[in-house]
Amino acid sequence: MAKKNIDKGPIKELSKLLEELNLVEISYRDGDFAISVSRGGTQLISHAAPTEKKVISNNTNQEEDFKNDPRAIKSPMVGTIYLQPEPGANKFVNEGDAIKSGQTLLIIEAMKTMNPIESNLQGKLVKVLVENEQAVEFGQPLMLIE
Repeated sequence: MAKKNIDKGPIKELSKLLEELNLVEISYRDGDFAISVSRGGTQLISHAAPTEKKVISNNTNQEEDFKNDPRAIKSPMVGTIYLQPEPGANKFVNEGDAIKSGQTLLIIEAMKTMNPIESNLQGKLVKVLVENEQAVEFGQPLMLIE
């Protein structure tokens, strides 16, 4: 069987994005070309009974107010927010908690993969801008840390 020559450029770029955004898995498709890159490591998985996804219409002015706020933790991907590791468990964090850099704040489910989102800031959690099981967009402010 002949060995196929594979262009490693897209793999390297996706791997770099995987690290930068602290993702577990990332996929890309362009026409007939499709690629998925994933990394091993700890992965939190929540087994919840299927529920209707809530799309909460937040006050977009409030969301816009925090879009460029340096205190904001923003969503690195499109997905569904989970504020606790599994149904019935305590939330990862609550308003007023002291937050350390690298601490898990929530999970975003994207493409049936649970992605823990860690804080890149240190301080006090002053506001949670999302609700459990809310659909979020890339770059959407999720929490404020002072």
